[in-house]
Amino acid sequence: RVSPEILLQERERVREKLIHLGVPRDVLIGITRHTLMRNKAFDWVDTNMSQKESLQFYANLDSFMRGIEMWAAKHHELFPDTIETLSILAYKGMKMGIVTNTSREAATYLLKKHSLARFFAVVVARNDVKRLKPCSEMIQVAMEQLGQLVGWLVGDSVFDAIAAKDAGIPSIIVRRNGVKPTFDHDYFTSSLRAIASIIKKTGS
Repeated sequence: RVSPEILLQERERVREKLIHLGVPRDVLIGITRHTLMRNKAFDWVDTNMSQKESLQFYANLDSFMRGIEMWAAKHHELFPDTIETLSILAYKGMKMGIVTNTSREAATYLLKKHSLARFFAVVVARNDVKRLKPCSEMIQVAMEQLGQLVGWLVGDSVFDAIAAKDAGIPSIIVRRNGVKPTFDHDYFTSSLRAIASIIKKTGS
């Protein structure tokens, strides 16, 4: 787990980078989460920069973010119930994909590091879409690639719940501390082991 202090520093680094790349500071006022900062910055860039300028902006930001994302990936540890749960879901014939606000490079690194690629038919990373979660674009792309009209989103944040709702699918929010989140969501569990039973119980 990354400490709150490091997360705060990371958010401020992203804010200052966006400003350095040309996004006016006042565009980002009041936004504390760096995914929302980036979505807001993307809206501004698409409206106010030329094609050449925007291409340079996205290239520079991508390089910057990959540094942060790869550092996090290299310090990431897998929860003990992850492979067990994925194996059960795969055995039941469920098609699975990943939708992540991180880069494809970091996602690929993590899948290889933890031997998880065999479980997922689709990976949709930030490189593949115009907007990050809580926008539902990633989910819609993943469902299309999976050939699925219905599905579930398993995540741990309010952005996951919002994206799932916007995409028209149920959310299962996992919080290891057992504290049920206050934001709107469909299902809650403190362990991945409960996911298969939640899906079975609801008849999906």
